[in-house]
Amino acid sequence: MKLMDMTWGDVKPGGTAVVPIGSVEQHGPHMPLGADTFIAEAVSNEIASKLNAVVAPSVAPGVSSEHMDFPGTLSLSQKSFKNQLTDVCRSLRKSGFRRIILVNGHGGNRRALSSIRLRGVRHLDIVGQIKGYDHAGEIETSLMLCLHPDKVRVKKIRMHDFRFPGKKSWRTIDYSKSGVLGDPTKASKQKGRAYFRQIVSQLMGELKNER
Repeated sequence: MKLMDMTWGDVKPGGTAVVPIGSVEQHGPHMPLGADTFIAEAVSNEIASKLNAVVAPSVAPGVSSEHMDFPGTLSLSQKSFKNQLTDVCRSLRKSGFRRIILVNGHGGNRRALSSIRLRGVRHLDIVGQIKGYDHAGEIETSLMLCLHPDKVRVKKIRMHDFRFPGKKSWRTIDYSKSGVLGDPTKASKQKGRAYFRQIVSQLMGELKNER
């Protein structure tokens, strides 16, 4: 169940809340700005259904400073993003949720997430579940073709010139003029389905092992 669909009387103490964490950032000419958020929401919904948990509203924008050369990208500072997440978690705790699971779909959010130390709060990382997780390349495009095919501009999928960043501080524009870091021409709905199952299975495994 989604928190946004509930009344205050529906919220019972002691439950679990799952919070999708995404971004609003460029994903090349063929993918929507909300791709990370859409993927995080789908994974969160699946995890929540398995845990009989409540899905809270998504938290986005995230920390996307590396993509700010591309129109439409929105980014928060590390401090602002951390404060927003902290306030959301504290509000959920105040509402009686015993366990809060943050499901992150954007690599730039990791630093702020790792610094949050609140009782009952656990964060999971989608990006780390698949080796070579890209940006608007084969993996992310496959996931979107599976989850939201109507949001993918299929006719604009092509191979782009790019280099993968090799340092901590970088700007996407210096490595890819299109904003794509990966090869979306290798993407498919079938691959996306397999990636999605892998992500959910591994994240559920992490939750199971912590008990």
